[in-house]
Amino acid sequence: MASSLPKSSIGALARLRCPNGHVQLRSFSTTASVCLIGPESPKFIEIPASVQPQVRSKPVIKGVLPRPRDLFPKRAGNKTSAEYFGATIPTPTAQSEPANDYVAWKREMAEMRRKNLREGLVALRARKTRQDQRVAHRSLTKSREREARLHAPQREDERLTSPTITEAMRTLQVGPVPDPYRKVRVAKKAARVAANEAAREDARKNALHTLYMNARSFITTEEQLDAKIEEIFVKFPFQGSSSNNIWDAKGPPPTVRNMLSTINHSQKRVIDYHSGPAVITGERIKKIAEELTGGKMD
Repeated sequence: MASSLPKSSIGALARLRCPNGHVQLRSFSTTASVCLIGPESPKFIEIPASVQPQVRSKPVIKGVLPRPRDLFPKRAGNKTSAEYFGATIPTPTAQSEPANDYVAWKREMAEMRRKNLREGLVALRARKTRQDQRVAHRSLTKSREREARLHAPQREDERLTSPTITEAMRTLQVGPVPDPYRKVRVAKKAARVAANEAAREDARKNALHTLYMNARSFITTEEQLDAKIEEIFVKFPFQGSSSNNIWDAKGPPPTVRNMLSTINHSQKRVIDYHSGPAVITGERIKKIAEELTGGKMD
Protein backbone atom coordinates (compact mmCIF):
# COMPACT_ATOMS: atom_id res chain seq x y z
CA MET A 1 0.00 0.00 0.00
CA ALA A 2 1.40 3.34 -0.96
CA SER A 3 2.13 5.85 1.73
CA SER A 4 -0.42 8.64 2.15
CA LEU A 5 2.11 11.12 3.50
CA PRO A 6 3.75 13.57 1.17
CA LYS A 7 7.40 13.26 0.34
CA SER A 8 8.25 16.35 2.35
CA SER A 9 6.77 14.82 5.53
CA ILE A 10 8.64 11.55 5.00
CA GLY A 11 11.93 13.46 4.58
CA ALA A 12 11.25 15.38 7.79
CA LEU A 13 10.71 12.15 9.73
CA ALA A 14 13.91 10.70 8.26
CA ARG A 15 15.86 13.71 9.44
CA LEU A 16 14.40 13.39 12.94
CA ARG A 17 15.38 9.71 13.25
CA CYS A 18 18.52 8.91 15.24
CA PRO A 19 21.17 6.54 13.97
CA ASN A 20 20.15 3.90 16.53
CA GLY A 21 16.63 3.73 15.12
CA HIS A 22 14.73 5.82 17.71
CA VAL A 23 12.54 8.64 16.57
CA GLN A 24 13.66 12.01 17.82
CA LEU A 25 10.86 14.17 19.19
CA ARG A 26 10.83 17.84 18.55
CA SER A 27 11.12 19.88 21.75
CA PHE A 28 9.93 23.39 22.38
CA SER A 29 13.29 24.68 23.68
CA THR A 30 16.24 26.43 22.17
CA THR A 31 18.72 23.71 23.24
CA ALA A 32 19.87 21.01 20.88
CA SER A 33 17.71 17.92 20.85
CA VAL A 34 19.22 14.62 21.97
CA CYS A 35 18.42 11.03 21.26
CA LEU A 36 16.22 9.11 23.63
CA ILE A 37 18.62 7.14 25.90
CA GLY A 38 17.24 4.58 28.33
CA PRO A 39 18.12 4.62 32.06
CA GLU A 40 20.07 1.38 31.68
CA SER A 41 22.64 3.11 29.49
CA PRO A 42 25.81 4.57 31.10
CA LYS A 43 25.22 7.70 29.03
CA PHE A 44 21.87 8.36 30.70
CA ILE A 45 23.54 10.84 33.09
CA GLU A 46 25.84 13.19 31.25
CA ILE A 47 29.14 13.57 33.09
CA PRO A 48 31.54 16.25 31.88
CA ALA A 49 34.85 14.84 30.78
CA SER A 50 38.12 16.42 31.84
CA VAL A 51 40.33 18.16 29.34
CA GLN A 52 43.37 16.18 30.38
CA PRO A 53 43.07 12.49 29.45
CA GLN A 54 42.92 10.03 32.30
CA VAL A 55 46.03 8.02 33.11
CA ARG A 56 45.60 4.40 32.27
CA SER A 57 46.04 2.19 35.29
CA LYS A 58 48.52 -0.62 35.16
CA PRO A 59 46.92 -4.02 34.68
CA VAL A 60 46.98 -6.32 37.69
CA ILE A 61 49.08 -9.35 36.84
CA LYS A 62 48.06 -12.26 39.02
CA GLY A 63 50.65 -14.65 40.29
CA VAL A 64 54.38 -14.25 40.87
CA LEU A 65 57.32 -15.19 38.77
CA PRO A 66 59.42 -18.06 40.08
CA ARG A 67 62.88 -17.40 41.39
CA PRO A 68 65.44 -17.95 38.65
CA ARG A 69 67.56 -21.02 39.13
CA ASP A 70 71.31 -20.94 39.47
CA LEU A 71 72.36 -23.14 36.60
CA PHE A 72 76.06 -22.97 37.41
CA PRO A 73 76.58 -23.44 41.18
CA LYS A 74 80.11 -23.86 42.45
CA ARG A 75 79.56 -27.39 43.72
CA ALA A 76 78.39 -28.59 40.25
CA GLY A 77 81.73 -27.99 38.57
CA ASN A 78 82.17 -26.88 34.98
CA LYS A 79 79.04 -27.71 32.99
CA THR A 80 80.60 -26.71 29.67
CA SER A 81 83.47 -29.18 29.78
CA ALA A 82 83.79 -32.27 27.62
CA GLU A 83 83.64 -34.55 30.67
CA TYR A 84 80.28 -33.11 31.71
CA PHE A 85 78.86 -33.44 28.20
CA GLY A 86 80.16 -36.99 27.97
CA ALA A 87 78.47 -37.93 31.27
CA THR A 88 75.23 -36.04 30.57
CA ILE A 89 74.64 -36.53 26.87
CA PRO A 90 76.77 -39.48 25.81
CA THR A 91 76.99 -40.27 22.13
CA PRO A 92 75.60 -43.62 21.01
CA THR A 93 78.18 -46.39 20.80
CA ALA A 94 76.51 -48.39 18.03
CA GLN A 95 76.48 -46.64 14.65
CA SER A 96 74.58 -49.18 12.61
CA GLU A 97 72.41 -48.28 9.68
CA PRO A 98 68.81 -47.33 10.65
CA ALA A 99 66.28 -49.99 9.88
CA ASN A 100 63.68 -47.57 8.55
CA ASP A 101 62.91 -43.87 8.26
CA TYR A 102 61.31 -43.70 11.72
CA VAL A 103 64.47 -44.92 13.43
CA ALA A 104 66.51 -42.47 11.37
CA TRP A 105 64.20 -39.63 12.40
CA LYS A 106 64.48 -40.63 16.08
CA ARG A 107 68.29 -40.59 15.83
CA GLU A 108 68.19 -37.20 14.17
CA MET A 109 65.94 -35.80 16.92
CA ALA A 110 68.24 -37.22 19.63
CA GLU A 111 71.27 -35.67 17.99
CA MET A 112 69.43 -32.34 17.72
CA ARG A 113 68.54 -32.45 21.43
CA ARG A 114 72.18 -33.15 22.34
CA LYS A 115 73.28 -30.26 20.15
CA ASN A 116 70.69 -27.87 21.58
CA LEU A 117 71.63 -28.77 25.16
CA ARG A 118 75.34 -28.31 24.43
CA GLU A 119 74.86 -24.97 22.70
CA GLY A 120 72.36 -23.78 25.33
CA LEU A 121 74.72 -24.50 28.23
CA VAL A 122 77.60 -22.77 26.44
CA ALA A 123 75.45 -19.71 25.68
CA LEU A 124 74.06 -19.53 29.22
CA ARG A 125 77.58 -19.83 30.63
CA ALA A 126 78.79 -16.99 28.45
CA ARG A 127 75.81 -14.82 29.39
CA LYS A 128 76.36 -15.47 33.11
CA THR A 129 80.04 -14.60 32.74
CA ARG A 130 79.18 -11.32 31.00
CA GLN A 131 76.59 -10.46 33.65
CA ASP A 132 79.02 -11.18 36.50
CA GLN A 133 81.67 -9.06 34.83
CA ARG A 134 79.17 -6.23 34.35
CA VAL A 135 78.11 -6.33 38.02
CA ALA A 136 81.72 -6.47 39.21
CA HIS A 137 82.67 -3.58 36.96
CA ARG A 138 79.74 -1.49 38.22
CA SER A 139 80.61 -2.25 41.85
CA LEU A 140 84.27 -1.42 41.30
CA THR A 141 83.35 1.83 39.56
CA LYS A 142 81.08 2.90 42.44
CA SER A 143 83.73 1.99 44.99
CA ARG A 144 86.40 4.00 43.17
CA GLU A 145 84.04 6.95 42.81
CA ARG A 146 83.25 6.85 46.52
CA GLU A 147 86.93 6.69 47.47
CA ALA A 148 87.69 9.58 45.10
CA ARG A 149 84.96 11.72 46.62
CA LEU A 150 85.96 10.76 50.15
CA HIS A 151 89.62 11.71 49.68
CA ALA A 152 89.01 14.62 47.33
CA PRO A 153 90.75 17.91 48.18
CA GLN A 154 88.86 20.78 49.70
CA ARG A 155 86.63 22.61 47.28
CA GLU A 156 87.15 26.26 46.46
CA ASP A 157 83.85 27.40 47.96
CA GLU A 158 84.60 25.56 51.20
CA ARG A 159 88.05 27.11 51.34
CA LEU A 160 86.62 30.59 50.82
CA THR A 161 83.92 30.15 53.50
CA SER A 162 86.12 28.37 56.05
CA PRO A 163 87.08 31.59 57.99
CA THR A 164 83.41 32.07 58.90
CA ILE A 165 83.37 28.71 60.71
CA THR A 166 84.34 28.85 64.37
CA GLU A 167 87.03 26.68 65.88
CA ALA A 168 84.47 24.66 67.87
CA MET A 169 82.45 23.88 64.77
CA ARG A 170 85.60 22.87 62.92
CA THR A 171 86.49 20.51 65.77
CA LEU A 172 83.04 18.95 65.67
CA GLN A 173 83.32 18.44 61.93
CA VAL A 174 86.68 16.72 62.23
CA GLY A 175 85.68 14.39 65.07
CA PRO A 176 84.61 14.22 68.71
CA VAL A 177 85.46 17.05 71.07
CA PRO A 178 88.69 16.27 72.98
CA ASP A 179 88.34 15.99 76.73
CA PRO A 180 91.56 16.88 78.61
CA TYR A 181 90.07 15.85 81.98
CA ARG A 182 88.92 12.41 80.90
CA LYS A 183 91.51 10.53 83.00
CA VAL A 184 90.55 12.50 86.10
CA ARG A 185 86.86 11.79 85.59
CA VAL A 186 87.53 8.09 84.98
CA ALA A 187 89.62 7.91 88.17
CA LYS A 188 86.85 9.60 90.19
CA LYS A 189 84.26 7.24 88.80
CA ALA A 190 86.45 4.21 89.58
CA ALA A 191 86.95 5.44 93.16
CA ARG A 192 83.21 6.02 93.57
CA VAL A 193 82.42 2.53 92.30
CA ALA A 194 85.00 1.03 94.68
CA ALA A 195 83.53 3.00 97.60
CA ASN A 196 80.02 1.83 96.76
CA GLU A 197 81.19 -1.77 96.55
CA ALA A 198 82.98 -1.46 99.92
CA ALA A 199 79.87 0.07 101.54
CA ARG A 200 77.73 -2.72 100.11
CA GLU A 201 80.16 -5.34 101.41
CA ASP A 202 80.18 -3.76 104.90
CA ALA A 203 76.37 -3.66 104.96
CA ARG A 204 76.26 -7.32 103.98
CA LYS A 205 78.75 -8.28 106.72
CA ASN A 206 76.77 -6.28 109.26
CA ALA A 207 73.55 -7.99 108.19
CA LEU A 208 75.18 -11.42 108.50
CA HIS A 209 76.54 -10.59 111.97
CA THR A 210 73.14 -9.29 113.12
CA LEU A 211 71.53 -12.48 111.81
CA TYR A 212 74.09 -14.53 113.73
CA MET A 213 73.42 -12.63 116.95
CA ASN A 214 69.65 -12.90 116.61
CA ALA A 215 69.81 -16.56 115.62
CA ARG A 216 70.35 -17.49 119.27
CA SER A 217 66.72 -16.59 120.03
CA PHE A 218 65.25 -18.41 117.01
CA ILE A 219 62.72 -21.18 117.67
CA THR A 220 64.12 -24.39 116.19
CA THR A 221 62.47 -27.16 118.26
CA GLU A 222 58.95 -28.03 119.35
CA GLU A 223 59.87 -27.64 123.03
CA GLN A 224 60.96 -24.05 122.46
CA LEU A 225 57.73 -23.35 120.54
CA ASP A 226 55.58 -24.77 123.35
CA ALA A 227 57.48 -22.74 125.95
CA LYS A 228 57.05 -19.53 123.91
CA ILE A 229 53.31 -20.19 123.51
CA GLU A 230 52.90 -20.76 127.25
CA GLU A 231 54.79 -17.55 127.94
CA ILE A 232 52.68 -15.40 125.63
CA PHE A 233 49.24 -16.93 125.97
CA VAL A 234 48.73 -16.78 129.74
CA LYS A 235 45.50 -16.77 131.68
CA PHE A 236 43.77 -13.44 132.17
CA PRO A 237 43.35 -11.56 134.49
CA PHE A 238 46.86 -11.65 135.84
CA GLN A 239 47.64 -12.63 139.32
CA GLY A 240 47.13 -9.71 141.67
CA SER A 241 44.95 -7.75 139.22
CA SER A 242 41.17 -7.60 139.23
CA SER A 243 40.74 -5.73 135.93
CA ASN A 244 39.72 -7.37 132.69
CA ASN A 245 41.60 -4.81 130.58
CA ILE A 246 45.13 -5.59 129.45
CA TRP A 247 46.00 -1.90 129.42
CA ASP A 248 45.03 -1.56 133.06
CA ALA A 249 47.14 -4.58 133.94
CA LYS A 250 50.22 -3.90 131.77
CA GLY A 251 49.75 -0.23 130.98
CA PRO A 252 49.07 1.41 127.60
CA PRO A 253 51.66 1.14 124.82
CA PRO A 254 54.13 4.03 124.63
CA THR A 255 53.24 6.84 122.29
CA VAL A 256 55.52 9.07 120.28
CA ARG A 257 55.01 11.89 122.76
CA ASN A 258 56.06 9.64 125.64
CA MET A 259 59.20 8.54 123.79
CA LEU A 260 60.11 12.16 122.96
CA SER A 261 59.51 13.21 126.57
CA THR A 262 61.86 10.44 127.70
CA ILE A 263 64.59 11.66 125.35
CA ASN A 264 64.06 15.34 126.25
CA HIS A 265 63.71 14.53 129.97
CA SER A 266 60.31 16.21 130.28
CA GLN A 267 58.21 13.43 131.80
CA LYS A 268 55.11 14.31 133.80
CA ARG A 269 55.49 11.49 136.31
CA VAL A 270 57.71 12.40 139.20
CA ILE A 271 59.45 9.03 139.35
CA ASP A 272 60.32 9.18 135.69
CA TYR A 273 61.35 12.81 135.85
CA HIS A 274 63.77 12.28 138.75
CA SER A 275 65.18 9.00 137.43
CA GLY A 276 68.76 9.12 136.24
CA PRO A 277 69.87 8.88 132.60
CA ALA A 278 71.33 5.43 133.12
CA VAL A 279 69.00 3.68 130.69
CA ILE A 280 69.49 6.17 127.84
CA THR A 281 73.23 6.35 128.52
CA GLY A 282 73.47 2.56 128.44
CA GLU A 283 71.72 2.39 125.07
CA ARG A 284 73.96 5.09 123.65
CA ILE A 285 77.12 3.38 124.93
CA LYS A 286 75.89 0.12 123.41
CA LYS A 287 75.44 1.79 120.00
CA ILE A 288 78.91 3.34 120.22
CA ALA A 289 80.42 -0.05 121.07
CA GLU A 290 78.62 -1.62 118.12
CA GLU A 291 80.03 1.02 115.78
CA LEU A 292 83.54 0.55 117.16
CA THR A 293 83.48 -3.25 117.09
CA GLY A 294 81.62 -3.42 113.79
CA GLY A 295 78.92 -5.85 114.91
CA LYS A 296 75.74 -6.35 116.83
CA MET A 297 76.01 -6.64 120.62
CA ASP A 298 73.57 -7.91 123.25
